[in-house]
Amino acid sequence: MKLYETLTAIAIMVVATVLPMGAFQQPASPDASALQDRPTAPVVVVQGTVPCEVQGPIIRIPSQSAPDGIPLRLLLPAAARYPEGAPIVVHSTATASIDRVHACLRAQGFVDVVYHCPSARERLTNCSEQLADVLAFATGRIRSLENKSIDGHTGDVKADTANVGLVGWSAGGNRAVLTMARYGDRFPGLKWYASWESPMFSIGDAEGAGTIYQPNPFYDASAGTVDLNRLRYSADMPLWVWPPEGPPCAPDCPRGGLYLEGDGNGRFTRDSDYAFWAVYESPKVGQPRKAFYGSAIIREARDRQLFGPTWPSHIATPEEVEQRASTEDALRHVPEAVRRLPHLAVLVFESEVGHVGVSADHPNAIAQVNAWLRARARWVRFQPDAHYLEMVMKKRPTRIVQFPAGQGLDRATIASVLQPEAASGGPSDALGMAAAAAELADRTHRNIWTAELSAVLIK
Repeated sequence: MKLYETLTAIAIMVVATVLPMGAFQQPASPDASALQDRPTAPVVVVQGTVPCEVQGPIIRIPSQSAPDGIPLRLLLPAAARYPEGAPIVVHSTATASIDRVHACLRAQGFVDVVYHCPSARERLTNCSEQLADVLAFATGRIRSLENKSIDGHTGDVKADTANVGLVGWSAGGNRAVLTMARYGDRFPGLKWYASWESPMFSIGDAEGAGTIYQPNPFYDASAGTVDLNRLRYSADMPLWVWPPEGPPCAPDCPRGGLYLEGDGNGRFTRDSDYAFWAVYESPKVGQPRKAFYGSAIIREARDRQLFGPTWPSHIATPEEVEQRASTEDALRHVPEAVRRLPHLAVLVFESEVGHVGVSADHPNAIAQVNAWLRARARWVRFQPDAHYLEMVMKKRPTRIVQFPAGQGLDRATIASVLQPEAASGGPSDALGMAAAAAELADRTHRNIWTAELSAVLIK
């Protein structure tokens, strides 16, 4: 359903070449190398999202993180959603692009805000402070370098700085959570947050649930577990770098990684085994890059001594993995985001076929919704209200999903509350998120926070 953000999400690498527990292998033959290469096309076909192109003058706002100011653009509606003004939505994407976004909401009467951050592709935390300053501008806390408020840049459209929301697209949602947790006191007027299929556990597939490029046959969706008894290390397999359609980690790409043994022949083969993806980046500025696997995976490798007597220099240790997670893991930062923004309302959107993960239990959606609920966020809902979906679609979806706010998710019931795909009569990603934003903005405007609605609040 959505490859655009998938390809920008950040790096995770995988490993292949099967090896009995703790043993070492002979180098793979040239014939076998092609069977170890990472896939470059998805095996699960998803309907791509056509991004919304953003044009117009560039506005710069002050920031300690950008000496020349942060460049941003505003996309204005033909008419404000309310007589009092247009609600404002700030888009957080993995690429932090000033030229395009997954979906524009001006048709619903919003002012869209997009910004640029050149280091967005490197780490999620790289652009958190820039996003914080953009949110401070959107909520009326700071002015542009032209000494204008956001309302001074919107012409005849009045921007409502009392109704500002944040939309997190895929990994941009991870950055959004990290930003709220670290800098929420810079934009206390942020009222709501909507998430589109954000990979809250990790970028790529650090937990081993499988991706559209390689489903994991050893993942049990009913329990959310991976058969790590199959975990092996291959010293000669190529690294699989995320995103699959992006460039490999050459020229300094070492060989050797972790995978799940499928056929028992002691050598990794893509078609019968399962290779883990891992982020490939520097633990600290100036240090050589390393492969960062999921914490459970790397701990299992350590405990079973799969690397033999010497830990590979290109693979991050459990301690390094934990250090990275302490700053990059969005899920563990949800409680701090709620502490800084106690009045924040949250809505999470997810459809039947994810744009990265393919497991039937949709673990990222379950984890995110339940994390916000455990942290006691003001109002939390999975999926937009059915009346708002009908409004933006201009027809009834083939299957009505009406999940009340305040309820958690589990693997036994998740399938019944996923949105149908657009090809099956459900909303597109753009329309689904338009419904989510419209519901959140209208509830904020009317101050109505019931679990369900009997009709749209603003017609």
